Amino acid sequence: MYFWRSKIICLSMGIVIRQSIKSVFVTLIGVLLGALITVLSMEYFPKTELGFQQNLIKITIMVSYLGLYGFNTTLLIFGQRYPPGHPSRGTFLSLTLIAPLILTLLVCASYYFLKNYVGLIYSKETDVVMMEQYFFLFPMLTFLVAAISWLEGYLQSLHKTALQNFAREVLARIIYITLIVLYATGVLSFGQFLWLYVITYLIPFCFLLMIALRNPGFRFEIRKDALFLSEVKEIFRFSGYHMLTVVSTVLILQLDAVLLAPLDRDGFDALAVYSIAVLAVSMLRNPTRVIGIAVTPAFTKSYNEGDMLNLADMFRRSAINMQIIACAMIALVYLNINNIQEMIAFIKHGYDEVKWLIMILMLGQFSDMVTGLNYELIGVTRFYRFNFWIAIIFVTIVLVLNLLLIQRMGIYGAAWATTIGLVIFNISKTVFLWYKMKLQPFSRKTWTVMLSVLLIAGVCWIIPYTLNVIVDTAIRSIVFCVLLWIVLYKTAVSPEINGLTSNIIRKRKLF
Repeated sequence: MYFWRSKIICLSMGIVIRQSIKSVFVTLIGVLLGALITVLSMEYFPKTELGFQQNLIKITIMVSYLGLYGFNTTLLIFGQRYPPGHPSRGTFLSLTLIAPLILTLLVCASYYFLKNYVGLIYSKETDVVMMEQYFFLFPMLTFLVAAISWLEGYLQSLHKTALQNFAREVLARIIYITLIVLYATGVLSFGQFLWLYVITYLIPFCFLLMIALRNPGFRFEIRKDALFLSEVKEIFRFSGYHMLTVVSTVLILQLDAVLLAPLDRDGFDALAVYSIAVLAVSMLRNPTRVIGIAVTPAFTKSYNEGDMLNLADMFRRSAINMQIIACAMIALVYLNINNIQEMIAFIKHGYDEVKWLIMILMLGQFSDMVTGLNYELIGVTRFYRFNFWIAIIFVTIVLVLNLLLIQRMGIYGAAWATTIGLVIFNISKTVFLWYKMKLQPFSRKTWTVMLSVLLIAGVCWIIPYTLNVIVDTAIRSIVFCVLLWIVLYKTAVSPEINGLTSNIIRKRKLF
């Protein structure tokens, strides 16, 4: 019995790990493309224009979640109940498509009721002019983002996370870089750049739609006898809670940037500087985000089948892998932070605050990564409402902190508000998970990882400065990663790392 249970656990994690590996590689390519976008944006866009772009992106992403009403998450989790071939599959997909489509159209229409209040929200005259000039782009981009998110939820339910990540991390960013180059060479004006940026969201949408059409089960029908009324009510209730939970969580992560332009006297200029630090930190945490996306369907399957041992094992194994990435990332940032600041200054002056903003924001992201996939695990259990209530509480805390600290400390106040909120948020989820399910992400392996990272980072810190910032950064980073990989392999803290290493050495392949 133990043998077969272990075999099932290994197979479940095998699917997750294969998807995670593919997704991480795709994400790493995306990180490089994101870094190039950051460099090009700082170089060619004035601060006000760069700040407006970030304002457009953050507001539309946040509002799109209201229109989706959590149905992208419902596709991911309830999709395991209605797999391809299930007689209710077509009706389930129709329900999860029609409802968010109607709601998204209503949300997009609501933008126009707020148009007359733009002058009251933003204080700088140039900011108000830009908001009014390009206001139509907000509902347009919101609709496209919602449509893409729905398709991503569908593909994630089929464990197609690598393809979904390719559309988001690679395809969309290649298009973005192309548009920046056209703007930088004078082919496009800033207005033309913005319009094309929004319209070209149709390309990743069509790519994801093509992938969805090629997979079985992508069919739509409406049969009255396919779903019981109780099932429909459960789907809407589940979706509603997850919509509010996701919106609250996104607010915790993005409220700082949304409030910065109205509250800081520099408006979009301040947001431009802050967004560079946020982009850097978000790119660093992308590998852990894709692990969460890949493992959620497996969590759902194990929980629905009542296999709590498999569920606990997957949670612990994913937690240690996320802790490895978290510790490695914060160490690499600390080792290279002076080089990062020097490179930013070389690209363009006026971004001196980015160095300390990155360090402050990394503390909050570290707490999010090191506590494991507690949010994802709670979200697939009968305790999913907790995510909503705890998110609401901490949105309020972060809102108050931002209102107080931005006016006193400017962009540093926004960073501290987000970090403090994230630390409290993740401690609360960890305590709740232990209280309800006796699961927690920390173990002896966690302390082994942290001690190993500290010792190796200490060794890399004393490496003499070499030639220039690029060479020095490369040497420190490569030495750190190689030494850490060797130590982790020898200590066997992660079965996945040991399996990967053995395959590379013996079979010359990843899996």
